[in-house]
Amino acid sequence: MLEVGDSVGNDLGWGLARELKSTPGLTLVQMDKSSSGLTTPWFYDWPTRLIEFLHQYRPHLVIVAFGANDEQNMTVAGHVVAFGSAPWVAAYRSQIRRIALAANRAHSFVLWIGMPVMGPNFYRQNMVFLNSLYARYAPSVPGVTFLATWRLFAGPRGQFQTSARVNGVATVLRSSDGVHFSYVGENVFATYVARQIASIYHVVLNPIAPMTLTP
Repeated sequence: MLEVGDSVGNDLGWGLARELKSTPGLTLVQMDKSSSGLTTPWFYDWPTRLIEFLHQYRPHLVIVAFGANDEQNMTVAGHVVAFGSAPWVAAYRSQIRRIALAANRAHSFVLWIGMPVMGPNFYRQNMVFLNSLYARYAPSVPGVTFLATWRLFAGPRGQFQTSARVNGVATVLRSSDGVHFSYVGENVFATYVARQIASIYHVVLNPIAPMTLTP
């Protein structure tokens, strides 16, 4: 499995590395890049780098987690286009499809992870918008599945929550920035994704210390 993404992807990847390290026959390669995304190829060109990683590691599954840094304008053909505008959506859709098609051509499945609920209000709304694009466009490429994670970390009324009960114990899940995860939050994230991978792709995974949210 190849895991790629931004700093939220890092949180997931660290959790997966801990949870799945004892699964026989599994190699997890984590290639996240903090502060990166699909709107800033001048900083880190993900479609190009992904092709390199696919050639190098030949994964059966690519886990994708982008969005935390993508609520910003893009430069398209030398012109700046505003976040959320029709030209922006067209350009961002193209980036989503470039990622998905690169994996498809390498005969890799893709599990595209939706961004979780976020704390800052305006930022949270932007993540809802980005998730709608991932859910709409990523699965249009064969072999790509979108996995929503919003409700996993949201409270009973859909609100952001810093803490919750994990395996019966009240625990901090998120960092003070309202975006990233605590150590335990990373493990909850990873346990959920690992179980979804096992279900979707019919493989046996053995999380060593599964952590789940409990009433």
